[in-house]
Amino acid sequence: MHNTFSAAELTSRIQELTAKLNKDNISRTNAYKRYFDRHPEIKWSLLASFVSRNAGWSMTDLKGRLFELGLTAFQQKWLFLTYERANWLIFSDAYPQLLLYHWSKQLGQPLFHLLSSFGVSSFMKTEWERFWHERDQKRLMYALIINEQNTIQTPIIQNPLFKKNVFQTIPFQLSEW
Repeated sequence: MHNTFSAAELTSRIQELTAKLNKDNISRTNAYKRYFDRHPEIKWSLLASFVSRNAGWSMTDLKGRLFELGLTAFQQKWLFLTYERANWLIFSDAYPQLLLYHWSKQLGQPLFHLLSSFGVSSFMKTEWERFWHERDQKRLMYALIINEQNTIQTPIIQNPLFKKNVFQTIPFQLSEW
């Protein structure tokens, strides 16, 4: 670790910044885009900014006239919670990864051994280490996509409350069709 701060201090800084930027969808979207502007080799962060922005539009649309006519307040609330929770979980997992890459570049040495401090999967630790050596941007982008799908699989997609109140509802089924 660099002389100016310890691994524990860096971990704490990353946790604080992640929590600060994970307060709402606009903050997340802007954080992903700013990150991409600084690190264009991390294509996933640009994709994440687009997905986050589109989720924000969908969250806003829930308050529009069409949805107010077609969905109950209860259904609107659950759809909003689904978007918000999924995006919050993804950011909580992904942004520390991005920041560790940033600091790895700054210090000129990989810091991916710290990923476990943030609960990041060993799959992603391996992929970041591989990226550090091979610089395969496409592989890292796909790995991050797979990882984030996995991040929301159990707490959102398989969650009995989300299944009952969102995924198994007629409006959702119609929108999927």
